[in-house]
Amino acid sequence: MSDFHGRPYRLDDDDDGGFFDDFGNDEDGGQDDDSDEDEYADEDDPDADDQDAEDDQPEEEDVPVAGGGGDDGDGGDGDDNDVYDEFSDPDDLVQLDSDAALSVDDFPHASEADFQDDDGSWTTDDYQQSAENLFGDHEFFGDTMAAQRAAEGYQPFEDERFMQGFEEVAPGSSETVRLFERDGHLSAFGMVPAAMLEYLRMKYSGIDLSNLEVTMPPRGEPVQPQPLPPAFEAIEPADAVDLRKYCTPVGDQGQTGRCSAFAWTHAAELVANIKSGNGSSPSLSPTYTMLEFQRMQGDAQDYAYAYSGGEGTIGGTDPGRVLVEHGTCRQDLWPNTSEVPVTSERVLIADAEKHHLEGTPHPIALDDARKVLSAGCPVHVAINTGPGFADVGRDGMVNAAESPSGRHGRHAMLMVGYTGNFYIVKNSWGENWGDKGYAYIPRNVMAAADPELVAVLVKKD
Repeated sequence: MSDFHGRPYRLDDDDDGGFFDDFGNDEDGGQDDDSDEDEYADEDDPDADDQDAEDDQPEEEDVPVAGGGGDDGDGGDGDDNDVYDEFSDPDDLVQLDSDAALSVDDFPHASEADFQDDDGSWTTDDYQQSAENLFGDHEFFGDTMAAQRAAEGYQPFEDERFMQGFEEVAPGSSETVRLFERDGHLSAFGMVPAAMLEYLRMKYSGIDLSNLEVTMPPRGEPVQPQPLPPAFEAIEPADAVDLRKYCTPVGDQGQTGRCSAFAWTHAAELVANIKSGNGSSPSLSPTYTMLEFQRMQGDAQDYAYAYSGGEGTIGGTDPGRVLVEHGTCRQDLWPNTSEVPVTSERVLIADAEKHHLEGTPHPIALDDARKVLSAGCPVHVAINTGPGFADVGRDGMVNAAESPSGRHGRHAMLMVGYTGNFYIVKNSWGENWGDKGYAYIPRNVMAAADPELVAVLVKKD
């Protein structure tokens, strides 16, 4: 399995590609590493000197590479500690309050039937009726992406010949992209795989493509679900769980491949708030997280490449274990919209040591998601996307008739709850997407989307 101790995947100081440059006010746009800022970081953070000492250690030979999961190539399925011993006592788990663990009584228009597990017999109509019972009071229930655009003053642009050409440039885009006209300008909304976006930019420079979201191809070997530890097996799931009160604001990855970095970073924030109980976690930096992931994968280049997301992130538990071991820095030190941080990387590293993922990444089956969520444990989920996902409106509902095939790429999000047979996911496409950045994915759609789920198992303090 991968060994992250001592940052074996970090670059040497004399071959850092600018990673340790300070972005100050020097004529060359930087400062020396001996700047006052670095001295301040070393004096104030007792971990800084230790970190510098670690950086001076020789690199280990077995460095994880892209697509691998360490020595056994399993995506990090193995655990350094025996997770089954660590989580053997149910009394060690987080107990959610009534604002997060809900019952059927909290849904006045629903019945017990809405909370029965779909054993595979539910039809699309069953899901539609249950959605109305559970979410029908939502201000925008029944909304679509087209209706949302209409409310913003856009008119649908329908030209069959034009769309045929669009489809030829980006196969599959006719299912996931819609064109709208406003004030004489064409704009595209929906989603496309990141590689196709580049072709569209070259071909259609006159169309505003800035509102398109991007998906990524799968990377690495899929992780295999593992049995739950005894403490979680003993859980009787709540009728509904909603951890959004522990979440920080929804982020926006833009047209980059950082979706998994956002999901894992959101997990670190949520777990910190769960454990503290006071919502004190700052927003953390998905781009610094992405840089650490790329170093773990062996494909790190520079800050701009980290911001772009590069070729994406491997699956499995290894990315989560990087955050457990090394943490990530605050977003104000590396803003989400900036290709470069506002300070030196030594300061970033020192700050990251204060913000670790305080849990144990563990791959689970979809059938076990309710149990871990009922114990306050978020779940990183990567799925195939499809047309229904591109058409989500302001109610956040994903069409239960959706059958994601993988043709339109994969996307990672953070599962933060469920209501009946609908999973609540925190996305990274900004607050103007879905229900203020969240979506409700029917169980049948999630099951058909080839999901890879890695729970962050949490102990109470």
